[in-house]
Amino acid sequence: MFSNNPITSCGDCALGQAAGEKRCNFAPATLHSGSVLCAQGQRAHAVYFLKAGLVSLSAANASGAEVFLTIRGPGSLLCTESMRGQSSPWEVRALSRVRLCGLPPEEMKQWIGPQFTPARAVVDLLLEENAAQRAEVNFREGTCLRRVARFALAYAAFLAERPDAVRKQTLARLLGMRPETLSRCLTRLERLGAIDASHGVRVQAPRALSSIVYATG
Repeated sequence: MFSNNPITSCGDCALGQAAGEKRCNFAPATLHSGSVLCAQGQRAHAVYFLKAGLVSLSAANASGAEVFLTIRGPGSLLCTESMRGQSSPWEVRALSRVRLCGLPPEEMKQWIGPQFTPARAVVDLLLEENAAQRAEVNFREGTCLRRVARFALAYAAFLAERPDAVRKQTLARLLGMRPETLSRCLTRLERLGAIDASHGVRVQAPRALSSIVYATG
């Protein structure tokens, strides 16, 4: 399953390890916050392996209202449906500056090869983890305070001041609230002693955040 920790070298990369002594065919790229990797309903131009940063997977209904949103981090394989010739059920967007590697779908299928290859074993494992992650939380559910607490609890490292941080304006849009509402929520969490928002956002009391996220009613 993906983590918050960036993958810094091919030696630490599952796909790089699967390539063995052969040259890895994946092309590296760096994208800025807000970049769209694939629009909902379109076929992606590549399968992507995320090495650093966060991306969002969101789905909108026929009226354009965003009804579901979840997040992926380093170690995630994205846009795999393109290998089956299918369009993406999600809009896939960079939330922070991201580093990733991509390979066109047809080349990806050739690279994986037949059964029992190291590449197929790694990709099958990543696909299993992707399927498991589909059941995770919808970051648009609950009150504004609960949404902010949930994100801070899971991804505080991406709210600290650093090059690949998620900007507060981006976070507000992500969580479905106005920037001023986000600011009020952060202030309230800081007064509760749950976070320190003086330089980015740093978790001070995880249990306090958890009590907000999992509170009933």
